[in-house]
Order: sequence, then structure tokens, then C-alpha cells
Amino acid sequence: MKNIFLKTASLCLLITTIFSCTDYVDNINVDPDNLSDSDASNLFQGVLLANQFFQTSSSTREVMIWLNQAKGENRQYIALNNWNNTTASAFDDTWNNAYVNCITQAKITVAKADKELNPKLKGAAQVIEAHCIGTVTALWGDVPYSELDITGNNLTPKYDSQAAIYSSIQTLLDNAINNLSSNKGKGIPSTKDIYYAGDASKWLQLAYSLKARYYIHVKDYTKAKANALLGINSADDDFKALFGNSYAQNFNPFYSFLVYDRDDYMSGDSYAARILDPSSSLYRGNVKTDESARYAFTYNQEYFAPYGLNIYGSDYGGTNGKFGSDSPLPMITYGEMQLIIAEVDTRSSFTAGLASYNNYRALLNAGYSIGIANGGYDGEGLTYAAYTALDFAPTGIENASGSLTDQNALLREIFQERYIYFMANYESYNDFGRSNNLAQIQLKTGNTGTPERFLYPQVEVNANPNTPKPLPSIITKTPVHN
Repeated sequence: MKNIFLKTASLCLLITTIFSCTDYVDNINVDPDNLSDSDASNLFQGVLLANQFFQTSSSTREVMIWLNQAKGENRQYIALNNWNNTTASAFDDTWNNAYVNCITQAKITVAKADKELNPKLKGAAQVIEAHCIGTVTALWGDVPYSELDITGNNLTPKYDSQAAIYSSIQTLLDNAINNLSSNKGKGIPSTKDIYYAGDASKWLQLAYSLKARYYIHVKDYTKAKANALLGINSADDDFKALFGNSYAQNFNPFYSFLVYDRDDYMSGDSYAARILDPSSSLYRGNVKTDESARYAFTYNQEYFAPYGLNIYGSDYGGTNGKFGSDSPLPMITYGEMQLIIAEVDTRSSFTAGLASYNNYRALLNAGYSIGIANGGYDGEGLTYAAYTALDFAPTGIENASGSLTDQNALLREIFQERYIYFMANYESYNDFGRSNNLAQIQLKTGNTGTPERFLYPQVEVNANPNTPKPLPSIITKTPVHN
């Protein structure tokens, strides 16, 4: 490197009368492959992918097993059928993905976008930060947030209360909404925005949708509905994790695990499969509900009998199932907003709730969320006809035992629908905790307690003396669920 520098400098001296050679030698000792910094636009896409990876990480498979949407079949996955066998180290990678790869990088992107006078990009990065930290606090409860230091100078941040974090998230999203509404700056780079191609209006809807989700988490129903009405209002604008057909690069992580990595570890043998299976005695369908298409989209017998997870897709072949190589996974959606509205309305009025829930069922009846193109699956039957008040009255088709009020029977139906709708999404786990299993899910038997939270990861327990003591177990509710 020294010889190159001297030769270059000599050449510059010879031709200084023609032009300056400063640009040729200024960065001669900088390795072009060792990037030390980046602008907000380039960081942004990495933040999007980090959040997507966190939201669809291996821990979502564990949640499916605990909630009896799937079953562990081999080696360590057999142990996962009992949530009490889960160890703290199982959450090390999920925690690091959230904090190191997503939240910290989102904060850096926010700071850079602010310095670059680009409020829209700043707002979009704030939305991703909110999505990630909101999921973290929902799963772990009290976690570090207010003392997070992107400079790396504070490696032992304090733990904030879960309630305080939810409040901070709402403030963060309010700021994001203000920034996304700005007319200043370059805006969100369309080439880096893999979801909305730089359309700030869609990021605004996403921000309101997250506000609705996190208000429902803390049981602020009035604000949850108000924000859901401003949230995602079209299937075309659903916020979905996007995948491709290259192993170890962009496969749907479920497909990668189920086909390439551990093809005999996890089946679909579960309570969820049986309530969708028209041939099962547990089938949730009735004269107004045909779940055949949704069942076929989610489960089949390709790898396991009687139930495997549907891994058909471009890499494997067949019509894309829910867990295909390039099948997108919903993260925040129009359907979720409709279900929030239906839940909130039902809590105050059975009549209003029934009307709102029928609005959601009309979407299903058109094929929404069934098949990756929202148009049903492979020619299988589907029906989601409107319910009437009589269906939830004692001995009605949605209250056959007669043990529930019509209002509670409708809430049970809404939560059971959420249990199916949010499969492979952490919201199904949050619903179980916040509602005290209002869906009446049949968990695997023989286990102590019920799964309520994630364990604090071993890497955090070892490194941060502020980790709560005594350490809560997996069957301990998070504070907002108590």
C-alpha cells in the first residue's frame, strides 16, 4: 500500500499544472469493502428485513406448538410440546435479532434521516421501531427501552415497565404520523421500500394500525377502534413478510425449516388442524361456515399424516400453501383491523359487534386471507355467510351448550377466528394471554400451567444485572395481562 501511495503522489506532482490529484489519494488507505457508515436510505431496507426476520423467527414455530397449532415430532422439538421444557437460551437469537439488528438500527436510521432532513423516511423507520419493540414487550413484559444507547456506551440498560413501554410506543407512533404527513424532504426511497414502494400514505395507515394493535393489548378499547378505523383499509395494503425461492437467502423461514433444515421435526397434528378439518369431530364449521379451503391452504398430508403443514410453493411445486417457499406471511393487516373493530363493538353491544363481525366474514367469503392471492385455495369450498342473533342464542349453532350469553358466545367466536387467522404470527400468543383463553383453545394435556410469555434470554441474564429477579417462568403472565 505504501509503494502505491508513493507512485501515485509522484505522478500527481508531474501533472499539477493540468489538474489537482487530491481525489486520487484522499482515501487511498480506506478499504472499500469495509463500510464504516451508511446513509438513512440504505440502512432503511436492512431495518425492514431485520424486523421481518424477527417477526417470523424460529420462536413463532414454538408458539404454534404451544398453542396446539402444530406438534413437535423429533429430537428437541418433542420437548417443545411441553412449554415448561423451554430454556432461556432458546430465546437468545430472537432477542438479539430484535435489539441488535432491528431496534438499534431503526434508531440509527431515524437519527440519520433527521440529520438528512427527511421526515417521511424518519417516520417510516419509527413505525418499524414501534412494531419491533411492541412485539418485544408483548412477549417478554418489562424490557429495556428508554436507556437503549445506539453508541454502545450503556451495555446494561434498565428495564422499563411494560405499561410505560406501551405508552412510549404510542408517543413514538404519534411522532411517526407527524413525520409521515410532512411535505418536506426527499421522502421514502421507493427502491428501498420493499413493502409500499415509498408510498407514505400506506405507511400512515400502518402506523394507525399499530396504534390500534397496541391499544387492544392494554385493553384501551375506545382508542383501539378509533385507530383501527384509520388503519389499513384494503387487502392490497396488508403488511406482509415477503419471501423468494433461494435457500439460505430468502425462503419463507417455515418452508426452509420444514423442508430443507429439519424435515421431520414439526407436523401439523394439532387442535387447530382438527377444528379446520371438515372430517373431524372438532370441526368449527356449520351450515354457514365451510372451512374446506382454509384447511387445505394451511394443512395437508405431504410430510405427515394425519396432518402436516402445507409447504407447497414455487420451490416445492403445487399451489402455494400457507408455508410455501415464497408464500408471504401476514404481519399487520386489514383483517386484523376488522377483527379489532368487531371485538370492541361486541364488548359494548352484541348487535353492533355482530354487524361488525359479519363485515369481516364477508371478506372471508370473498376468499380474503385464504390462498396467497386472497381468492380462495385450489378450488376448495369456502362459505362464511352472515350470522344472525339466533346463532348465538342458547342452543344456537354458535352457542350449542347454551352456557354463554349471546355476547360472550360472539366474543368466543371472534377469538377463535383470531386463533386461526393469526397462525404463524405472535398475535395468537398475545390473544391467548390477554383474553385468558376466551377462544377455549384445547392445549396439549399433561403440562403444568399455560404458556404466557417468553423467558428472558440467557445472554441477557448473564450480561445485564438489571434483568428482573426472580426470573419469571414461562407460565407467569406479563404485567398488562394480570
